[in-house]
Amino acid sequence: MILGIVAFLGFKQQDAEGIFLNKALMSNHYEIAVAKLAKQKSNNDEIKAYAEMLINDHEKIVDELQSLAKAKEMALVSDLDEEHQNKWDMLNAKDSIQFNQAFKDDAIAAHEQAISLFEQASSDSAIQDGALKSLIISKLPGLKAHLDKAKVLQVDMVDVISPSIPPHTKGEIK
Repeated sequence: MILGIVAFLGFKQQDAEGIFLNKALMSNHYEIAVAKLAKQKSNNDEIKAYAEMLINDHEKIVDELQSLAKAKEMALVSDLDEEHQNKWDMLNAKDSIQFNQAFKDDAIAAHEQAISLFEQASSDSAIQDGALKSLIISKLPGLKAHLDKAKVLQVDMVDVISPSIPPHTKGEIK
C-alpha cells in the first residue's frame, strides 16, 4: 500500500510538471508565432524590434523547456492548439492600421497569462524537480520585462512618424 501511495505521488508530480511544461511551451510557441506575424504585418519599427526580441527570448525558453522535458521523457506539444490558433488567426485578419494595437493588446494579455502560469508553478508543491523550479523562477523577470515593454509600445503611427504634428490635426481637441 505504501508503494502505491509513493507511486501515486510520483505520478502526480510528473503530471503537474508535464502539464506546466506543455502549457509553458504552448505559451512560448504562441508568442513566437505572433511575433513572427508582427514582423511581417507591422509597419512600425518599434513593434518590429519588440517582436524580434520576443522571438529570440521565447525561442531560448522553448529550447530550455524542451531539454528538461526530453530528460524526463515527456511528450510535448509542438503546434498551436485550437485556442491559440484562433487568436493568431484573428490577429492575422487585422489590417495594418488595426494590427499594431491588436498586437500590443495581445502581447500584454499573453504575458500576463504567462506570468500567472509561471508564478503558480513556482509555488506548486507538486513540481519538485529542482532544475524545472529554477528555470521557472529564472524566467519570471524576463516575462515581466516583456510585459512592461508591451505596455509602453507606441502603436499610433502618427506619433511614431512625426511627434511634431500639432495635436489638433491628430483628432485631439485642446
